[in-house]
Amino acid sequence: MQSEKINKAKVADEISINATISQSYLFFMGHFKHFLRLAIIPIIFWVLIELGCDYALHEYKMILDPTVSRAIICAAFALVWYRQFLMGEKYATYSQLFDHVVSPGVFNIDSLLRSVARIIITTAILFVPTLMLSLSFMVYQFSQGVVMDQLAIQNVAIKSTSIVILLFSPILVRLSLYTVGVALGRRSMSLREVWHKTTGRTWGLWLLIFRAFLPITLYTYFITWAFEKIARSLDINYLWSSIIINVPTAFLTFMMLSIVVAVNGEAFRILVGIREKERI
Repeated sequence: MQSEKINKAKVADEISINATISQSYLFFMGHFKHFLRLAIIPIIFWVLIELGCDYALHEYKMILDPTVSRAIICAAFALVWYRQFLMGEKYATYSQLFDHVVSPGVFNIDSLLRSVARIIITTAILFVPTLMLSLSFMVYQFSQGVVMDQLAIQNVAIKSTSIVILLFSPILVRLSLYTVGVALGRRSMSLREVWHKTTGRTWGLWLLIFRAFLPITLYTYFITWAFEKIARSLDINYLWSSIIINVPTAFLTFMMLSIVVAVNGEAFRILVGIREKERI
């Protein structure tokens, strides 16, 4: 009897990669109007930020990096799409997400300091190997006679960061379920609990996210490249060119994010569990 219960529990905890990915696409298509409702504001902000960067570059020769701003926009959309996927339309609004974050008992100095500490620790863990790898690349290229100007250093930094993130991705994928708990308001959930719940699931979760992420990423890259070619072939103002490139890029980016979020949310549902009763 006990062995039957254990076997049933294992079956319940199994994650079917194909079924989960298919479900995420079906959910996206079935809730496309909700996607537009939640993505339209982030898309507008994305395009405006890119327009601002292009304007600063062309008019004032100032190079502005939109990475942080875009990351914040993507994070906000991801959190609210988690709520759409796991809690329903009723709970998937930016105002509710904001109220949840700043409400008493959720936002306080202690939780803020813990969040800052997690960010600092995670950044330090990723920064140290990235710095060492970047220095190694630069020393090697310098020894080969490559001039290390600003562009060369930036390319080295991008390559080093990509390699480090790829190496740490199995760990990051497991800890990403903590973000789902944040979106759902699991105030008592800790990184240790997430780590325990995902024990023995590292490569399964990594393959799940990779399978969900890769196809639409390649599609997004191809579409972005195509629109860049079209924009460059047209004799138009750089602002219009920026709009032609960034509107489809932003749309496909948030589409890709919604697919990955749904896949991660389903993994959270299976491994951690969510409340099934109506919230009051």
